[in-house]
Amino acid sequence: MDIRQQMTDMIVTMMEREGGVPPWRKSWSSTGGLHYNGASGAAYKGINQIICSISPAAASGDVRWLTYKQAQALGVQVRKGEHGTQIVRMVEVSRRQTAQEAEIGGEVLAEDGSKALVMRVYTVFNASQIDGMAPMPVRECNVTCADAVEQIIFGLQGTGLKVNFGQGFQPCYVPRTDEVRCPPVSEFDSIEDFHATVLHECAGHGSQAMKRLAMMTIDPPRFGSAEYARLELVAELVSAQLGAELGLPMGPSLIQSHASYLSSWLQVLKGDKNEIFRAAANAQKICDYVNKLAVEAQPLAFKEPADDTKPENALARAMPNSIGFVCKSGGA
Repeated sequence: MDIRQQMTDMIVTMMEREGGVPPWRKSWSSTGGLHYNGASGAAYKGINQIICSISPAAASGDVRWLTYKQAQALGVQVRKGEHGTQIVRMVEVSRRQTAQEAEIGGEVLAEDGSKALVMRVYTVFNASQIDGMAPMPVRECNVTCADAVEQIIFGLQGTGLKVNFGQGFQPCYVPRTDEVRCPPVSEFDSIEDFHATVLHECAGHGSQAMKRLAMMTIDPPRFGSAEYARLELVAELVSAQLGAELGLPMGPSLIQSHASYLSSWLQVLKGDKNEIFRAAANAQKICDYVNKLAVEAQPLAFKEPADDTKPENALARAMPNSIGFVCKSGGA
């Protein structure tokens, strides 16, 4: 069973059908939270976030999922005729078990000595497909979206990242100077577009620098190349996932920017069944990294600017005196 190819084909088909908007964006923008296991309360990681988000069942807006056995253990019942969603998990097993794993639908990814790494498939059902489930818990967050985005930026600035706002800037990350350049908030169509762009450039690209997670070299790839598309796909997934965590809706101009990248993303995904798995894993690593930085960061002291229209004061205007970076969506 070629699990990676099946899942890649499904994602590619949905991307082609959506015509410019990555399918995971629709779910993450509407639910305002990450998908998670309803029994353990743990948020799904990497590719499983994407798989759950593009499942037809995700249209319900509920982000809780259970296996059939977990539902039974909780005293609730999957409705007859409902179709589950397949997610994956990597497990280490004895090399002698590989044949058995293959028989039950697992895929052997690597073998080393007496051990083997196997990708297992699990079928989960959305809470909307299960009778007896309590209503989805109300999302609780003790910080505003703007505060959380700013705290992420402060955390990255603590690692040396420079963030400059100025009139006429094209949003970009410059590896050689380790600098993000961005127009002031007044030049964006919406505050949602501004925050999503900042997350894309600062967290999505800035975190990939050699001095941080070493996912990109100091010499940026050529615009339009496959490597450029790979870096942009990772940054997009970071922006989308962080946006989902923070409850950041998708702004109007962001949809247009996705359409321009879609063909290059499709090209790299079609060329390698591992690409979406790799991109999702790297995006998850970045999200974990910046969240840790945000929690540890100390808010920068500032004085109320005399002229708060200056670009360099765009973030400072709403910067809190203290912040606890905690957003909850039902225990994830």
